[in-house]
Amino acid sequence: MDLLLVGNLTNPPGCFHLSKLDQVQSTLQNFFLNTKEDLYLLQVDAKKLGDGLIYELVDGTNSFPHFYGPSRSFVPLPLDVITKAEKLSPSDGRFSCSFLN
Repeated sequence: MDLLLVGNLTNPPGCFHLSKLDQVQSTLQNFFLNTKEDLYLLQVDAKKLGDGLIYELVDGTNSFPHFYGPSRSFVPLPLDVITKAEKLSPSDGRFSCSFLN
């Protein structure tokens, strides 16, 4: 299964917050709608993340994937897990790219 990453790659807050494809638009709407920075959506090969990938319940009903690194050691996201990257284009309060079309 592929996961998608949106957010800050250089200063993550303890883990990388990932989303499944059907979660991306809501993640973008809730956290990035008013950002002034360029945003990129990265496709990540979940199989390569090993035991560093944890699915956590975040609001009582929705489970989101987080990458903490092997044995929760938090290491940077390995570049070889990224299979595709694309710049997001904002339009009318939504974001688009080939992943989302």
